[in-house]
Amino acid sequence: MKTPQQQIIGSWKLNNFELKNLTVNKSIFPYGKEPIGILIFSADGFMSVSIMSDNRINFEVESLQMSSAEEKISAIDTYLSYAGKWRIENDRIYVEVITSLLPNWKDKEHYRTFQLNDKTLSFQTPKMKQGDFDILVELDWVKF
Repeated sequence: MKTPQQQIIGSWKLNNFELKNLTVNKSIFPYGKEPIGILIFSADGFMSVSIMSDNRINFEVESLQMSSAEEKISAIDTYLSYAGKWRIENDRIYVEVITSLLPNWKDKEHYRTFQLNDKTLSFQTPKMKQGDFDILVELDWVKF
């Protein structure tokens, strides 16, 4: 039988990204009901993830540098990406973030609680405070 470290290696397709407001018992889907995402765990201990909305608006010109401020804001609002070094301890996966769309994630360690089955992987962030609300994020992945 494979260990969780062996099972998690490979490429995963995002099935669900759900932000749960635990205070009011309501969920939102910041990347839509059909988000697009790829998560890759390599055997040498690195990972990379990219997540985006399925209905992103194309730039008028195919250049980030030549696009308008509004286009850049829209692109950031509908996309998330980071990569780093990963390890598993018990039911948690830790990532030392090396690169990220969010500058304040760089050089920080993040963890997610995970459940791993044959072809499915679920993550849950720690509970976070946003104003008066307790929130967490759940992500569901299926193996490619």
